[in-house]
Amino acid sequence: MQAFAARRNSIYNCFCLLDRPQRLPMKMAAYKLVYFDAMGRAEMHRLMFKVAGIDFEDFRVPFAGWGEFKKTIPHGQVPILEVDGNMIIQSYAICRYIGRIAGFYGDKFSNWQNARIDSICETITDYEHDIDRLWGPGETAEVKAKLKKNLTEVKIPKIYGILEAFLCGNNNGDGFFVADMITMADFVVYAFVDVTVRTQFKDFEAPPAKDFPKLAAHTKRMREYPGIKEWLQTRPVTEF
Repeated sequence: MQAFAARRNSIYNCFCLLDRPQRLPMKMAAYKLVYFDAMGRAEMHRLMFKVAGIDFEDFRVPFAGWGEFKKTIPHGQVPILEVDGNMIIQSYAICRYIGRIAGFYGDKFSNWQNARIDSICETITDYEHDIDRLWGPGETAEVKAKLKKNLTEVKIPKIYGILEAFLCGNNNGDGFFVADMITMADFVVYAFVDVTVRTQFKDFEAPPAKDFPKLAAHTKRMREYPGIKEWLQTRPVTEF
């Protein structure tokens, strides 16, 4: 009788184990960020990876080899984020993906906070398109000169004023753009200010502290932020 009971319990335990969810070892995804040998639109992605401490392959396409490389990718554009070989395109789709896995966007925040992050990022895109025209092939030198003058005197001060107001709307502008921690919005704004604008407009090495004190202080904080500070010291040196 005891032998029968022992066997019955053994069989019962086996079935219980089969019913239980099995905890398998977590496999880290393989991330490959594809962009030109430049900071450009991919720098905000690199910064997010670095601050989060997530390993990724920083694959840089030489400008001289872009024509041939372009033929090998289905969408014909960069940046691309490959996740275990699967492609994500579009800068802000990539941002949101990294933001979710790193805790800079998504479930960690309320719907209101995520909407505010989106609002700040989409405000940036309105101005990026004009700046892109400065180095694109579609405009004459005369048009580019007028465009640059308008950007320097009107549009950049305007967007900096908008960003200053966004920043002041959270903790009086003395911390981050949303909540009490760094979010996707901080990376996007910092990359715009310290890469897109700084490399194209020598008059804007940094936001003028006299006119935009909170934004200027935010830029300094971001430059010193753990992960960003180290990356700025070691990243490849490129013109833009």
